[in-house]
Amino acid sequence: MRVFRHFFKATGIFALLSVAILSSGCDYTRKVIAKDKLNQGAISYNQGRSREAQQYFKDSIKWDDKNAIAHLFYGATLVKDYKNAEGADRTRLANEALDTYKKALELTANNCRNRDNAISYIASIYEDLDNRDQWREWILKRAESDCADKDMKATTYYTVAVKYWECAKLQTDRYQDKAAQDPFHYRNMDYAAAAQDKQHAEECVAKGLEYIEKALQEDVEYVDAMYYKSLLYRQKQMLTKEEPKRKELEAIAKKISDDATALQSKKDAAKKQEEEKSKPNG
Repeated sequence: MRVFRHFFKATGIFALLSVAILSSGCDYTRKVIAKDKLNQGAISYNQGRSREAQQYFKDSIKWDDKNAIAHLFYGATLVKDYKNAEGADRTRLANEALDTYKKALELTANNCRNRDNAISYIASIYEDLDNRDQWREWILKRAESDCADKDMKATTYYTVAVKYWECAKLQTDRYQDKAAQDPFHYRNMDYAAAAQDKQHAEECVAKGLEYIEKALQEDVEYVDAMYYKSLLYRQKQMLTKEEPKRKELEAIAKKISDDATALQSKKDAAKKQEEEKSKPNG
């Protein structure tokens, strides 16, 4: 009887331990299955089987919806889908991709690589949807992130500045005098119907210069940013009527452009010199 009592005590303890292990291991099991689905999806995706990969990623999320990587991969397949779609389907898929990447961002915590991946895709999707305000808001999150280094900040601010230049150019091109020999001639918008266009162009130039300065603060030798700074001053010149002020703006634009050219030549010479040094003797 004593043996049976010890046996029942042992089996009872074992049963309790088994229940505890199973309940605590449930989450672990789900994560293992989710990881397996994610790995299979990654293999399919890398082999170009996007539709198959998408299903694996969806399954992975069903098993573990807290995995940021699964959301990132699933978002990538949705981006492929909407880029190949049209009309309402394109918009629907793009919005689903946005929701997926925003969820991934929510789950990434302090993983800089995943955060930048998610933010970059969100900004890109908004750009594809022609939502410039949201595109700008999200791309600036890259520059303002704790993960951003000086190069990322400079590149991001430069990209925003270029968009503002495009915005101004769109207006000044509309009011160009085709017969004028000076490509930077004054764009006549001095009438009521054009007043709003002129104001919009001036605002774009001001914002463009603001962000190009931010880019140059991060990298004083950012040659492309210097060229666009010159181009923004050219836009300002086109929007200015008074000749003395136009000449002043022209001089500023030309000096910035000349400085950029000289700096690029210096960089090219230094690069060539380094290449010559790295060549084997003889």
